[in-house]
Amino acid sequence: MFALFLLVASTHFAALLSPGPDFFLLIRTVLLKGRRQADGCAAGIALANLLSMLLVLLALSLLPAEGGWLWRGLQVAGAGYFLWIGWQGLRSNRQLQLPHDARVDTRGTWFKGLGEGLLASSLNPKLPIFYAGLFGVLREAAMPAWGLALSMLWMTLAVLGWDLALVRLLGRAHWRAWLQRRVVWLDKLCGGLLLALGLWLLLG
Repeated sequence: MFALFLLVASTHFAALLSPGPDFFLLIRTVLLKGRRQADGCAAGIALANLLSMLLVLLALSLLPAEGGWLWRGLQVAGAGYFLWIGWQGLRSNRQLQLPHDARVDTRGTWFKGLGEGLLASSLNPKLPIFYAGLFGVLREAAMPAWGLALSMLWMTLAVLGWDLALVRLLGRAHWRAWLQRRVVWLDKLCGGLLLALGLWLLLG
């Protein structure tokens, strides 16, 4: 059980490392509006993740405990999604084009950033699909309710902590250059872990 949690937590964190829509929202905010608004944006993204996880857990709780064809269909769909995005990550060879200089507007506010982050992440359709797959893995392994709650808390704090750290790193040209050089390997790491989870769901 603990090994499975580590796999799920590692996959979740690897997905955070691989630049996606939230990453580009954060870098735009920190470079144009400043750290204060970017911090609020990070909090909004974390809140959207928490709400998405609560929605997914509510939906899963409505499924029959003994499983059945509907649950198996959801497992196969989740496995297919993980395998597809995992394969895309392994094949990725993208290049990040990040600005070198910041042009900060000091009028940015924390609450405005909170609203932007919450809205942007809430409108991302991949978010509930991703969490449905992760929590589907834990449900299949009969993770107790307290374990699911701890997993949800851990992933929420991981999103918040990483995004706040990212805000500080993205404000420095040195770290933006480092990320540009490493993005391909981050994509491949995320892809490999997602493939492992997809296979676990499919064959479990």
